[in-house]
Amino acid sequence: MVLAVILLLIFFDWLGWLLPVKNAAFKISRPVLKVFEWSSNKTANGLGLFFTLKDLVQENVRLQEETSQLWRENTSLKAAARENEVLRERLMLPHALTQRAVLARVIGRYPETGQIILINKGADDGLAIGLAVVTSNDFLVGRVVEAGSNFAKVTLINDSNSSINAITENSRLSGVVRGAHGLEVAMEMIPVDSQINNNEVVLTSGLNEVIPGGLIIGRVGAATKKENDIWQRAVIEPAANLKKLEQVFIVLPR
Repeated sequence: MVLAVILLLIFFDWLGWLLPVKNAAFKISRPVLKVFEWSSNKTANGLGLFFTLKDLVQENVRLQEETSQLWRENTSLKAAARENEVLRERLMLPHALTQRAVLARVIGRYPETGQIILINKGADDGLAIGLAVVTSNDFLVGRVVEAGSNFAKVTLINDSNSSINAITENSRLSGVVRGAHGLEVAMEMIPVDSQINNNEVVLTSGLNEVIPGGLIIGRVGAATKKENDIWQRAVIEPAANLKKLEQVFIVLPR
């Protein structure tokens, strides 16, 4: 029965008798079809926007990673360039070929004092307590007071616990250079009857076996004499900027 009805409808459609019925059905269903079409387009557009935003987020993440990588590489190159510059400065010194030294980076300061710095080289690199610490141009900044396997503590010359045997370059007056709580550096125990000249260079004397002679400490400032004292005292202007140390050399024993 159903098969007969289907065959009959096909025959009527072939004759064109069902065309008015099809037109009427299309007019009735047209608004519904438009709703489905609009919904389908919105869904497609929404999915397209979702995938576009997802791609943009992924691209942004990738660009941020590339930027971070470039920033790290640029920083490393600058650090390497600075290290090479410091090494070149030291190689220009006349004794560079005979004096062994280890380049180290300052990695910290002790906030309770400010006159002790931490460096990234230690006993594994040949460092030991008492060794002189200098800048690339041999300006004395301090000495090693503690040496771990891969780090070391350095007491600066303006620390109250620092004591360095020194001599003036021209007048050859001997004394001891000491710090004063980070406030100043002074040369003490200078014979009271000696004439010490302003701006005269002060060097390490070499009396200490660990610290070689000839390292530049600074220049003489004002000298003071007190009545009945057997010694006079002279303020020293350090040759190195002790507040801006980034890289230093540790002078190894010969």
